Amino acid sequence: MGYEDFVWFMLSEEDKTTVRSLQYWFTIIDLDENGTITPHEMDYFYEEQVHRLEYLNHEPILFVDLLCQMNDMIKPTPTEGHFNLKQLRTYLP
Repeated sequence: MGYEDFVWFMLSEEDKTTVRSLQYWFTIIDLDENGTITPHEMDYFYEEQVHRLEYLNHEPILFVDLLCQMNDMIKPTPTEGHFNLKQLRTYLP
């Protein structure tokens, strides 16, 4: 990771309420770069968080429950569980 990449990472990590930050994290999570975040891509990153929570003796939320909550909140179309950047932008403050 170069200096410029590090700066964008730090800015995006520090303030997650900006469009630029959302675009940064969306790009990271969209592994196949098709413009849609799928349950498979989310689960890939979620598994790491489950390991961290278990290590800290916290009870993790099941991924299916998390995905259900996201579907209820965002109501993605045309496919449930598939989120694009435009749909996520509507939830920025």
